[in-house]
Amino acid sequence: MKMTELLLRWTPTFLAFPIGGLLAKLIFGPASSVARSVGGGLIVGLVVGLIQYLSLKKYGISTSWIAATAIAATVAALINSYAFSFKFDSASLAGSGLVAGLLIGIAQSLSQTRDPKFVTIWAFSTAVAWSLAWFITSKVIVDPEAQYHVYGSSGALLTTLGLGLVLKYILPIAGFVQNSIK
Repeated sequence: MKMTELLLRWTPTFLAFPIGGLLAKLIFGPASSVARSVGGGLIVGLVVGLIQYLSLKKYGISTSWIAATAIAATVAALINSYAFSFKFDSASLAGSGLVAGLLIGIAQSLSQTRDPKFVTIWAFSTAVAWSLAWFITSKVIVDPEAQYHVYGSSGALLTTLGLGLVLKYILPIAGFVQNSIK
């Protein structure tokens, strides 16, 4: 598969972040308490997991990807509520992104395989992408006190492109991704 075809399939995942964040904010309000953060994490996880699944199902990803993403995002919201005490500075946001990305990457990869190489590559890539996405968002967001549940479109762009490159170039080299993305 050509990179343009992969990007066309993967590009809708960009929209998962603002859609998930908007729904979380509409349903639970700002991420200002443990309950609101956990509820928002669930919504963001469901939306991101669903849209990523729809983009990747052609390559053999099963529906367990959705549940794994939702559960991991919910657990990450709980951990981050205590670890970062609802701070919205760049370091706290990048740290919370690292935690969320790591948990989501581990959960997503374990929902598909038990191969340690795949789990390591996807978990590391997702952790780095989510951490950098929050860092970038923290530098362009004008109202961090609004307590968003997930990073903005600038971070979503980085996540979409970065993980798209991992899907296209790193995982196939490592011998993964069914129905090869080459």
